[in-house]
Amino acid sequence: MSARSRLFVVLAVAAVGLVALAGVAGAHASLSSSDPADGALLQSSPSQVALTFTERPDPSLTIVHVLDSSGAQVESGPAQPVPGQPFQIREPVGTLPKGVYTVTWRTVSEADGHVTAGAFSFGVGVSPVGAPAPSGGVTQTPSPSPLSVAGKWGLYVGLSVLLAFGSTGLVAFGGRLPRTRSVLIGASVLAAAGAVAMTVAERSVVGVPLGTLLRSSAGGKFVWLLIAVGVAAALGIVAAFRGGRTPSILVAVGAAAALLVRALGGHASGAGLAAFNVGLQWIHLLGVGVWIGGLVWLALVIRSDSGAERGGEVRTFSLLAGVGLGTVAITGTLRAVDVLGGWGALLHVFSTSYGTTLAIKVSLAVVLIGLGTFNHYVNVPRYASSGRAILRRLAGAELVLAAGVFALTGVLTGLPPASGARAPVAQAAKPLVVTGSDFATTTRVRLQVTPGTIGPNRFVADVTDYDSGQQVDADHVSLTFSLPGQPDVGSTLALKHQADGTWAAQGTALAIEGSWNVLALVENASGSTQVSLTLTPRAPPQQIGVSRAAGQPDLYTITLAGGLQIQAYVDPGTPGTNQLHVTAFDASGNELPLGSISVHAETPSSTNMLDMQRFSAGHFVANLDIVPGPWRFMISATAKDGSILTASFQQTFGG
Repeated sequence: MSARSRLFVVLAVAAVGLVALAGVAGAHASLSSSDPADGALLQSSPSQVALTFTERPDPSLTIVHVLDSSGAQVESGPAQPVPGQPFQIREPVGTLPKGVYTVTWRTVSEADGHVTAGAFSFGVGVSPVGAPAPSGGVTQTPSPSPLSVAGKWGLYVGLSVLLAFGSTGLVAFGGRLPRTRSVLIGASVLAAAGAVAMTVAERSVVGVPLGTLLRSSAGGKFVWLLIAVGVAAALGIVAAFRGGRTPSILVAVGAAAALLVRALGGHASGAGLAAFNVGLQWIHLLGVGVWIGGLVWLALVIRSDSGAERGGEVRTFSLLAGVGLGTVAITGTLRAVDVLGGWGALLHVFSTSYGTTLAIKVSLAVVLIGLGTFNHYVNVPRYASSGRAILRRLAGAELVLAAGVFALTGVLTGLPPASGARAPVAQAAKPLVVTGSDFATTTRVRLQVTPGTIGPNRFVADVTDYDSGQQVDADHVSLTFSLPGQPDVGSTLALKHQADGTWAAQGTALAIEGSWNVLALVENASGSTQVSLTLTPRAPPQQIGVSRAAGQPDLYTITLAGGLQIQAYVDPGTPGTNQLHVTAFDASGNELPLGSISVHAETPSSTNMLDMQRFSAGHFVANLDIVPGPWRFMISATAKDGSILTASFQQTFGG
C-alpha cells in the first residue's frame, strides 16, 4: 500500500471514530414516568406524587413542588426517597381539592452530577390533557457555565500532560524532556484548579451551600475527584524536582487514576452497562492523554532539538500517537453510537445544541487528525533532513486545535446528548366519547367530541338502530346543550349529514367547565327520537403564570396553544366592589382584537355570566361584587381573525 493510500485509510478510519472525541454524554436524570402521569384525570386526590428517573436522583438535592392553578404550593412535606426504588422520588401532597395541578421538579443525578428539571400536570376532577407544563413538558438541563467549561478544560489538559509525561515521555523520548519542571508544575496547577472550578460551578448550578453539596451522594464524586487530582498534582510537582524513572511512572499512574475517578463520576456511570461503559470511557481518556498530551512534549522536544539526534524518538512518538488515536476512535465509537441513539441519529445531528456542538468539534478534529497524519507520513520520515521546521509549525497548529477540542469537550459534557435532548412527540388528546339510547331502546347515539376540551370542538354523532346496529335513516339530527342550575347557559347545534353516514358539526357549545346535559334529537318522516347524554369537557390546554406585587392585584397570564395569551386580574382583589379586566394578546405580544367574549364566574355559592364591556380592541372589563372564598373565572373569546381563546383561572379572596 502506498503512502497516499495509507493516508486515505487513516483519515477514513479516524473520521468514523471521531464521535469518540465528544466526551460522551449520557442522558442525565431525565423523568422516565410519574404517578400521576402527565395529563392524568383522577377522580380523587392522590396521597403522593411519585417520579421515576432514568438515573439515580440524589434525594438530598431533589426539589419537587406541587402547585395549584393559582401557583400556590400544596405539597405537605419535602421530597423523599422511596425505599427499595433508587430511581424514584415521592412527594406527599395530603388531600387535594378539585382542580388542575402542576408538578415542577429539579434533581441532580447521582451518576454524573448534572442538574435536570421539568414539569407536568394532572387534574383532580378536572382533566388537564394537552396542557403544557412550565417547561413545555420536556426535561431541561441548564446550559454549561463558563466556569464549568473552563474547569473541565483545565482538568483534561492538565491530566493529559501529566499522563503523557510518564507514558509517552518515557516510551518515546526516554524521559529526556525539556522544560520538565515548569511544564509539570503548570500542568499540576492547571489540573487542580480545573477540579476546584468544576466543584464550584456545580455548587452554583445546584444552588446549595458547598458543604451540603459535598455531603450529598452526587457531591461525593467531586470529593473523590478533588482527592485524586490533588494526589496526581502532588506527584507531578514532586517529579518536577526529583527526576528519574520512578517519579515519572508514579505521575502517569496518578493521572490515570484521576481520569478513572472522572470516568466514574461522569456520564458513563449512569448508563445501563455501567462497568463496561466506565471502562471504555477510561480507556478513551487514556488514549486522548497519550495522543494529545504527548503533542505538548513533542512540541518542546522538536523546538529544543537543533540537530537530527532525536529523529528516531520522533518516529517512535508518531507510532505511539497513532496507537492512542486508534484507541480513541474505537472506544469512542462504541460509546457514542449507543449514546446518540444509533447511526440514524447522525441524520439529525443539527437538531440539538449537543449535536451542533459535536459537529463543530468533529470538524476541528478532522483537521487535527489530517495534520497528524500528514506529519506521520511526510514530515517525520524526513525529520533529520528537512522536516524539523515545518513539523514545529504543524505541531503548534495541532496544539491550538487540540485546545479547542478540549474546550468543546467541556461544553459537550454539560449538555444532554442528542438522543435525550429531543422533545418527545406530542400525542393527540383522546376525544370524549359518550353513548346513550332513548327510553324505548329503539335508537342508539354514539357522540364523539374532539378534542373534548372546554371551547371549540367537533361533534360527530353516529345514530344507529339499537337492535341491528345499522345506521338510522334520519332527516335531521341536532344537539341541545344545557348546564344544570344555569338556565342562562345553553345552545343548540344542528349537525350535517356526512358521506360515511354520521352527523357532524363544529361548535363552541361547551363554553364553560361542568357536566353538560346533551339532548340528541333525531328526526325523520316517521317522527322524532330523543337521546339524553352527559358530557364533561376537559380543561383546555393552558399554562398559567401569576405575577404578585405588594399593593397591586394579582396578574394572571394564561398562555394557550399557538402562543396566544390572556391576561386577567381582579382589581383591587379584596372582598367588595371590584373590576375584572381581561385582555387578549397574539403570539407577538400585541393586543389581539376580539369580536366577542363571555366570562362565567363560579363563586363560592353560584355560577354567573358576567356583563363584559369593551375597553379597547382586545380588552374587556366587568364589575363584580367579590365575596370571600375561592372563585373560578371561565373565559371564552373569539378573535376577529377567527382564533378561539378559551381559558380559566382560579383565585381565592380573603375575608
